[in-house]
Amino acid sequence: MTTLNQPHTEVGTLSPAELYAELSSEQPLFILDVRNEQEFARNRVRGRHPIPTINIPYFEFIEDEAAAIARVPTDLPLTVICAKEGSSQYVAELCAARGLNTRYLLGGFDAWRDFYAVHEVVRASWGRIIQLVRPARGDLSYVIISAGEAAVIDPGQHIHLYQEIIADAQADLTRVLLTHLAAGRVSGGVGLANTRHTLLYMHPYDAIHPRTLLPAQFRYQPLLGGERLPLGQVLIEAHWFPGHTPGHLMYRIISPLGERFLLTGDALLIGGCGRTDLAGHALEWTELLYHSLQTVLPVLVDDQTLILPSSTIGLTEARTDGVIAAHFAYLRSMHPALQVDSSAALLPIVTATASEIPATIDTFWRVNLGLQELSLDDANELETEPSSCVFLHPLTGSC
Repeated sequence: MTTLNQPHTEVGTLSPAELYAELSSEQPLFILDVRNEQEFARNRVRGRHPIPTINIPYFEFIEDEAAAIARVPTDLPLTVICAKEGSSQYVAELCAARGLNTRYLLGGFDAWRDFYAVHEVVRASWGRIIQLVRPARGDLSYVIISAGEAAVIDPGQHIHLYQEIIADAQADLTRVLLTHLAAGRVSGGVGLANTRHTLLYMHPYDAIHPRTLLPAQFRYQPLLGGERLPLGQVLIEAHWFPGHTPGHLMYRIISPLGERFLLTGDALLIGGCGRTDLAGHALEWTELLYHSLQTVLPVLVDDQTLILPSSTIGLTEARTDGVIAAHFAYLRSMHPALQVDSSAALLPIVTATASEIPATIDTFWRVNLGLQELSLDDANELETEPSSCVFLHPLTGSC
């Protein structure tokens, strides 16, 4: 083994927010990922298009610096990423000492995993709709603000972000709405609704473990579909949309001007749908989803309705302003699940083989029902990989 003296060469840094901005603007980028092979296989940085990336584990630079650096391109600026920052800083300094243009990601991949980009979907006289994008996982969530009141839809576990947005708007959080029992992310719904004046809403069918039938261990307001919830100057309609889960809901936001926004959860995404096979009832749940797409969806939308999902394949689906959304006219003509004429034809779009069902599904269900507690470290470990609960089929064309 070669003994190395750590060089003290100045290298550049970039924050997760700066990395996101570069990915969004498609700036040239080459990533040297020095995590171990198992960590790299679980998740990596993705942009609008494939990012040139090489994985050389940190220990290889320790064991044979010259051989490891010889594998690194010398004609491209390098962005070095590790798990927590320290290893990438060390490798970046090694590369810089040999004349390479190098920088490293502050906080490492852990910071990228927990980064949320905040985008305004709409700002109007009646209020705002804000989308939070978690690019490392594909999670989307929303804050709606109108006349001093706020609602959050499908929040992630980092509830302080939503609280800060609402506090900055000088609004009062009164409603937290879940579209479904999430099986691919740790929900922050219960944490956000842990006050006397903030209510948590969900369908009672999704307040039960899909396999064990154990009930949720927290209080919530049941929504069966058809309810109309006022929020400042806007109206939030709850619509039962079973398929991805038995109690899946969509929320239609209606502004005083008649504008309509449909928050579709994981039932209908920009380029796919939520899986129907996670609980072992693929045929039955696919039939439910097909019925929802054929009979419920047409009542909720017109061509100008903006579709706002809770998951994404990534930045490839983002508009130029960063928002991940599309008008229904675009989806109606392009979306694979809207082109089929039977539940049998829908089945291969929304199911996989049993071997492809993630082992973490049950843990997510138990945690999100309040049946199991996790430490912060365990929650972060559970969310290391992108969600496996949706199937995404990238679309092309203008949204």
